[in-house]
Amino acid sequence: MTDHPASSLTKSRAETRPRRPFRALVQAAAVAFALVLGDGLASESARAVDYPSWEDVLAARSNEASKQGEITRIRGLIAGLEAETVAAQALSEQRGAEYETAQIAFDEGMRRSDELEGKAGEATAEAQASSQRAGALAAQLARSGGSDLSVALLGSSGGGDVDALLYQLGALSKLTEQTSQIYELAAQSRNSAAALASQAAMAKSALDVLRVAAEQALAEAAAAQAAVETMLAEEQSRRVELAVQLDVLVSNRAATEADYQAGVVERARIAEEQARAEREARAAAERERAARGGSGGSGGGGGSPGGSPAPIVSGPGGQGWSNPLPNARVSSEFGNRFHPIDAVWRLHAGIDLVSPGGTCGANVYAASAGTVTFAGSNGGLGNAVTINHGGGRTTVYGHNTPLVVRSGWAVAEGQLIAKAGTTGASTGCHVHFETRLNGTAENPRQVLAQYGTGF
Repeated sequence: MTDHPASSLTKSRAETRPRRPFRALVQAAAVAFALVLGDGLASESARAVDYPSWEDVLAARSNEASKQGEITRIRGLIAGLEAETVAAQALSEQRGAEYETAQIAFDEGMRRSDELEGKAGEATAEAQASSQRAGALAAQLARSGGSDLSVALLGSSGGGDVDALLYQLGALSKLTEQTSQIYELAAQSRNSAAALASQAAMAKSALDVLRVAAEQALAEAAAAQAAVETMLAEEQSRRVELAVQLDVLVSNRAATEADYQAGVVERARIAEEQARAEREARAAAERERAARGGSGGSGGGGGSPGGSPAPIVSGPGGQGWSNPLPNARVSSEFGNRFHPIDAVWRLHAGIDLVSPGGTCGANVYAASAGTVTFAGSNGGLGNAVTINHGGGRTTVYGHNTPLVVRSGWAVAEGQLIAKAGTTGASTGCHVHFETRLNGTAENPRQVLAQYGTGF
């Protein structure tokens, strides 16, 4: 037997070992703000994967028992490759869902932190207003000369004077009572403001935990997706070679040079297909950009009067920015909303774009130049792409059908990255578009408006 170095096939076995559920991690972070994704990806030393060599196959042909044993072994290896590929795909989808869960947890933490800070500010303002009102009443009480009223009341001999003084004394007593109540309200507001400020500080500190969790989940999702892509290429080439070896044994025929080269030829074919797909994607992107008026980003209208292209709009780092779905309208705005599928109130961290000419299958473009940090299944966002534009700025494009870019690719503004669809938690074809700064979701309308681009 010939031992071959362990490939990504073996790596996936290590990655599918049991690990702590991510949901439990998020709950722990939300309650105790403790640790972040403690286990990470499991690792173990590489094992040698024992594939049959052609010498093994040819030797087995001379003995029926050996031949049947080798046939059984090869069929088992083929079935194992299929199972490993399915497991890797499932792991990739799991990591993508965990990435979405971590991002939602961070968004909710940010919303809660902002809400607490707002309430703390309101309570502080209320305490200040109450203190000012109490001070004004106290000043009014002092100006009324409350101590002189008692002297006047005791020295008065006329009934009419006594009645008037008693009325004034009652009024001052009421004023004193109101002043005390307002001071008490001011104290309560100050205590409430202090408590809310403390809660806001705790929520703010928890954001660091949740932000790191989201970043690590993104890295794990990208790694799992890359493992799937490697696994598919490995599975295809290995499967071809094993199938040819199996055919030689089952047919009991002599192996040819073409048989020997089957796996090598298949690996070369897969590599060429991948390279060609990348070249075609980039060429298509260049054609699209040229058809849209050059390399710069256009404003929401798509061009300036007279058919000339709109001027390039600079963003962070000098990139152009443009609408990822040209001439689209917004069907759902940024902000808190009742989720149409999950049936809960939470932040809609982006805007939903639909094309008047039909959204299903429409081209989706990079809003600005950057590097693809994720391209794959992302939980409720379905097939999604995340692009890092530098300076802490990222964009996300969700619910696509096929993706035409891969993690690690450098993309230009206006480059084709996907086809719009309705994958994930979606009620119809649209592009979910997010803009984030250091992980925090911002309204894409406002962000792109800074660079002269609208929707």
